[in-house]
Amino acid sequence: MHIVDVIPFKERYSVTAAGAIALCVDQMAGVETGEVTVLGKACPDPLSGARLQPVPSFYLTWRFKAAYVMGWEALFYFEGLRRALRRAKPDVIHVHNRPLMAVMLQREFPEVPVFLFLHNDPMEMRELRPPKSIGDQLGILAGIIALSGWIEDRLYEAVPGVPRHLVQRIANVVATEAAAIPDDELFAGKEKVVLFVGRIVGSKGALPFAEAMAPLLDAHPDWRAVALGGFRMGTTDCSQPSEYQTAFLDAVKRHERLSFLGPRPFAETMDWMRRAAVLVVPSRHKEAFARVAVEGMFSGAALAVCKMGGALTEIAPEESGAVHFDAPAADQIAAAVGPLMADDADRLARARRGRAYAEAHYAPAALGRKIDELHRAALEQRQ
Repeated sequence: MHIVDVIPFKERYSVTAAGAIALCVDQMAGVETGEVTVLGKACPDPLSGARLQPVPSFYLTWRFKAAYVMGWEALFYFEGLRRALRRAKPDVIHVHNRPLMAVMLQREFPEVPVFLFLHNDPMEMRELRPPKSIGDQLGILAGIIALSGWIEDRLYEAVPGVPRHLVQRIANVVATEAAAIPDDELFAGKEKVVLFVGRIVGSKGALPFAEAMAPLLDAHPDWRAVALGGFRMGTTDCSQPSEYQTAFLDAVKRHERLSFLGPRPFAETMDWMRRAAVLVVPSRHKEAFARVAVEGMFSGAALAVCKMGGALTEIAPEESGAVHFDAPAADQIAAAVGPLMADDADRLARARRGRAYAEAHYAPAALGRKIDELHRAALEQRQ
């Protein structure tokens, strides 16, 4: 089976600049049955899990009405995709996060099952909001994959008439090398590090994290804190900080054991996950899946997560050992993280619970089997 994944034109399938969608696609390729090709914009250092085929935009089109919904740049990208897919001759097409793109490709290739993977809040997708809503056209697709119950609920809110039988809830594929490390070995390698991983923007809570760490580090001289992340999506350039990012950098400078390392390659980020004893996710962004929380659980970090973060508390519930706090404010982060730093036994117990929870709910092989089953069912319907 030849599976083609179509990623958004702004997403970079890159070792140094990959976002959550690119990582999901790359790791999904490792658990699916068949050959996987990724169609996306060219990049100098593509991820290795699947074969990237760069798609140049094609500027001749007659689909002018589509530009009203998706924009001209996306429309020109679609024309390039259409030509690339005719050459690729896929058995199945996955379209990530772009509803109109999925609908247009399904109409263009009616014999090929097209699945729409929703990675973000459907209520914030302009294609599914009036006056541009194309929600009534989703019924032509082979299936819609929601990465969490929160996404599924938001889809029904955005498009009440979406055929429920098309919607499947399958978690993001999160493959980490740490998952294969025995518990004793993994926990023996832990360091007293509090970690933040995410873009340095207000919705991710980077500034209150930095502000919370200074007094905590003063109280715990054997600990340090590390923040990883870029300033903007799809780039590693941190040379022009915004006002918020400047405030974050100033907060980092206030303590010698608080470090900001900028955006790091995925392998290095996962190494920090394995080393960190605590992972803080202080996001008020409507996280649709919160991949970083699952990576933290597999890596044996005790979690502290914000209740305002969309699916965060669904993905990392209290039964997983995660500590929940109400809002991304420095005092609340400190109140959640401080006890984890102070109590080694409780922190370790929570980390072990989280690792077991991740294995039970997010094992990549099981998720791959679910996706393969959807492929087979869709292909049988078209025979």
